[in-house]
Amino acid sequence: MNALPLYVSILFFCVFTSCKKKDETKPDKDVTTGLHVKDGQYLADKCGNKIVLHGVNMGSVYAVNFGLKELEEIEKTGANTVRIILTQNYQDWQNGGKLTIVTGAKIEPIITSCLAKGMIPVLELHDFTGTTNVTNDLPKAIQWWTKPDVKSVLLKYQQSIIVNIANEPDNGAASDVTYRDANLTAIKNLRDAGYTCPIMIDAPYYGKDYVFFLYQGKALIDADPLHNLLFSVHAYWPTNGAFENYSDVKIRDNFKALKQSGLPIVLGELAAADIQNGLAYNINYRLLMKLCQENQFGYLAWWWGFYNNPDANNQLSMTNDGLYSGLQGAGFVIAYDDVNSISHTSKRACK
Repeated sequence: MNALPLYVSILFFCVFTSCKKKDETKPDKDVTTGLHVKDGQYLADKCGNKIVLHGVNMGSVYAVNFGLKELEEIEKTGANTVRIILTQNYQDWQNGGKLTIVTGAKIEPIITSCLAKGMIPVLELHDFTGTTNVTNDLPKAIQWWTKPDVKSVLLKYQQSIIVNIANEPDNGAASDVTYRDANLTAIKNLRDAGYTCPIMIDAPYYGKDYVFFLYQGKALIDADPLHNLLFSVHAYWPTNGAFENYSDVKIRDNFKALKQSGLPIVLGELAAADIQNGLAYNINYRLLMKLCQENQFGYLAWWWGFYNNPDANNQLSMTNDGLYSGLQGAGFVIAYDDVNSISHTSKRACK
């Protein structure tokens, strides 16, 4: 039998080997080598252990030295995570409050400090809180995350961090479709930029509208080529608020619906009160903590408090001097003095 012509042989080789069409449904990266969302349902560490986030929010951009002292104190709670509040610019209190750009070099010590203490850094951008135009402003957040100096640092640690695209980037003005599409574009742009870490998305309407995830959560996960998303609800659900009331029955129903969704849910902000028009309206935070534990949802308390910048403290600060020994009231309860507190429930990721 005569041999096939050379060009025919090459054609067959291409068709059956290197010229095969790429399967676009398969991720390009193996995210299981670091923090990852398993089966679109829960966060897991690189060892495959389920990680339920229990920690606090910490205002790095309002703290002296970006809160490195505060991180030492937060570690004493046993927290397995800290949500780090960032802005594109900050007032450098070590240099007279000069307005200064937040750079990757400024962020890196926070990341390394958290990781050295066994706490997962959740990095969030705070500039677009309560925006009236998420379609316009979420791309600005992505521009910041993909700045060369910021991106180069974060990609070094992305097996161990979570990126929270933007804090509460909607004041209730966006429709579900608008909010979904803005986040779909943001997810795609972050993945195209090389981010493979878990991406956290806040609910619309200042993070409170958990129902959005019930209807749009699966579409967001399916659209992410890595299926590596976390959904954050900010549970400012006061018992008798100025605008809304949340009975214990209503809160239980909310949790039931979230649990039945099977989605990877975390309460990205849990507080003792909702501040409305300058007044504090009490939240049944103990019930929130209990239901988080029963449903294996994580929670991050709002917020820690400041050591060298006490003027930044307010009525929701867990400690007014930034020290573990200064924990007071609800802050003490959330951090330590409850069966569902951080100290009693937090388990850290494997190293």
